[in-house]
Amino acid sequence: MKKMKKSYIIGAAILLLVIGVYIYGNSPEAKNQEGFFYYKEKNYKKALSLLEEAAEQGYAPAESNLGYMYEHGLGVPQDYSKAVYWYKKAAEQGDAGAEYNLGYMYRHGLGVPQDYSKAVYWYKKAAEQGLVRAENNLGYMYEHGLGVPQDYSKAVYWFKKSADQGSIIGEDMLGLMYLRGLGVPQDYSKAVYWFKKSAKQGNAEGEYGLGVMYLLGLGVPKNYEKALYWMNKSAKQGNAEGEYILGYMYFKGLGVPQDYNKALYWIKKSAEQGFKPAENLLKSLGSTP
Repeated sequence: MKKMKKSYIIGAAILLLVIGVYIYGNSPEAKNQEGFFYYKEKNYKKALSLLEEAAEQGYAPAESNLGYMYEHGLGVPQDYSKAVYWYKKAAEQGDAGAEYNLGYMYRHGLGVPQDYSKAVYWYKKAAEQGLVRAENNLGYMYEHGLGVPQDYSKAVYWFKKSADQGSIIGEDMLGLMYLRGLGVPQDYSKAVYWFKKSAKQGNAEGEYGLGVMYLLGLGVPKNYEKALYWMNKSAKQGNAEGEYILGYMYFKGLGVPQDYNKALYWIKKSAEQGFKPAENLLKSLGSTP
């Protein structure tokens, strides 16, 4: 009798496990996860099929992922309107990534008429959930008065939120705001602090900003060698401004022996990206990109 009871319990447990696996395996969460696996394997057709199944059941992460597939034409012809459709369904459920992506579509007029106000609306919803890229983009909208009245203080607020999460873009932008005194009192030392945090994470813009501070002696003692070091790092990542300043330093012999060949090399690289000061300097030297 005890053996029968024990067998019954074990059998019931196995049955429950099998049922659980079956139910979860057919759940939208499982289909979304499996779809993401196939996406990483670059089997976009299979990924799309699974994401569609999960999205049709109203699962927000799958709706957002499906929107991404349509936006980028992965496993399906690129279709911005369908991307917007799925982003909106997910965003209306509070999915932060979808809110951000929907804001991006409105900002750039992809699948919808360009509308900065709606872009700000969706960026803000995502930013309020702590999504770093939304915080950065919302800061940018306030900085430039796109869809909202220009407000440097609010721009600083959102850049700071992003920077405090370690965003290299937020750190660089916060450095710029302190450098220019926009939304905060001008403070070169704080500009250096934030540029350095961005630069140490390998951000070309932060490297350039820090190089400028050493070149001009703003917030730090003037130091051409350190300026050269950071400009070189920025330029090697293809930053046009960094390339131009590095070329200028070789041209003038600042922190490095004067070398016209290296100067022209870097100035030409900058000009090839359409950086006007580099183009103008080449013209004045009788050279072309």
